[in-house]
Amino acid sequence: MWQTARRNPGALVASLTLHLVLGLLALTGAAWLDWGQEQAIQPQVIQATIVDVATAKTPPDQRKQAPEAERPADAERRNQVRQEEQRAREQALAEEAKRQAAQAAAQAELERQEKEAAARAELERQAAEARAEAAEAQRRWAEEEQRRREEQQRLEEERRQAAEEARRQEEMQRQAEEEARRRAEEMRLAEERRQAEERRQAEERRLAEERRRAEEERLAELKRLEEEEARRQEEERRQAEEARRLAEQQARREAEERQRAEEERRREEQRLAEERRRQEQERQAEERRRQERERLAEERRQAEEARQERARQEQARQEQARRERDRREEERRQAELAAQQAQEEALAAALAAEESTQAEPAPSDIQFYAAAIDSRIRQVWLRPLGSRLDLSCTVEIQLQPNGEVVADSVRVIKASGDPAYDRSVVAAIYKSSPLPVPAGPLFDRFRQLRLEFKPGNRL
Repeated sequence: MWQTARRNPGALVASLTLHLVLGLLALTGAAWLDWGQEQAIQPQVIQATIVDVATAKTPPDQRKQAPEAERPADAERRNQVRQEEQRAREQALAEEAKRQAAQAAAQAELERQEKEAAARAELERQAAEARAEAAEAQRRWAEEEQRRREEQQRLEEERRQAAEEARRQEEMQRQAEEEARRRAEEMRLAEERRQAEERRQAEERRLAEERRRAEEERLAELKRLEEEEARRQEEERRQAEEARRLAEQQARREAEERQRAEEERRREEQRLAEERRRQEQERQAEERRRQERERLAEERRQAEEARQERARQEQARQEQARRERDRREEERRQAELAAQQAQEEALAAALAAEESTQAEPAPSDIQFYAAAIDSRIRQVWLRPLGSRLDLSCTVEIQLQPNGEVVADSVRVIKASGDPAYDRSVVAAIYKSSPLPVPAGPLFDRFRQLRLEFKPGNRL
């Protein structure tokens, strides 16, 4: 029934409204029927004297002699009239007691239904609060999961940037090595040029020495050769000075290169130190995130324990409510048994008369008890989750005069094709015992019932 209420709340409202209308109709209808019967049965007392025609025609002097003979007949008629009046009053009293008992039973049923509806509304509210709390916890977990994914993406991006920076540093180191190799090659070439220049100078000095000896031999030619040699030597000195200047410049450049290399080494050391510091910060950040994840996991575990505790409390409340319903049901059943016993004691004569006449029961009474049985079973019927709305199950049950379902008497004579659905129907019938049934001959109509269960439809 709860499944039907959640899927189609309009049907629940319509069902409750229909039960209220039926209860009101039963109360007011019973009063109208009793009032009509009282009006029909109420005797009319007429003050009259029964006289014989012959007596009326008898002269007055002869009628004075007749009363003594007519008195026994008049007394007998008066006794018959009084007996008829007494029987009519007794029947009216019996009808009034029956109507009052029916009104009391309908009022008790209506109060019980109102209390159970309030209890169901409270349980539905608590279930809605539990679902809202679960949805909030799920939302917080989803947000935490989203933050964790974003943090992982950020870490991946930082690692990628660090790898890119490392590749860039390797490229710069490779270029620096190539530049150093290039400078070494230049220095080697400069050294080769210097050695070649020295060899050339040695060769020139040897030639100069030969020329000097030749000039000594040729005095006339020597002066000219000396002058040329002086010019040549001046040129050589100039070239040597130029070479020395170039060597000094090369030395200065090498010193500058060494200084730049030293500065580059210091910058590299600073970068490595910065990298180590950044890695330490990342490690600390990772440690903080790990602690945060552990804290969140602990909070989720505590939330789960709280939810389980609430579920256990909810189950305990439901068990308490079930025991309270069972107690109220037992009290109602005892009250019904007491009312039934009082009704049986008060209406013994009327029931005996009805059994003797075997009168046909009123259709309104049959419909009233059929509606009460339908309401009682549907209050405890829990239709399985996921069952189709087009299922139909027909069962046959046997009842005792007090409304108790006979043990092992519920029999499925037309299955729905869903065993869980059939089992839920049988369990609902046993759980709803005792069922509201009429007393007297009308109970024979309810001794063996055949009920058809369809979701959303009446039995």
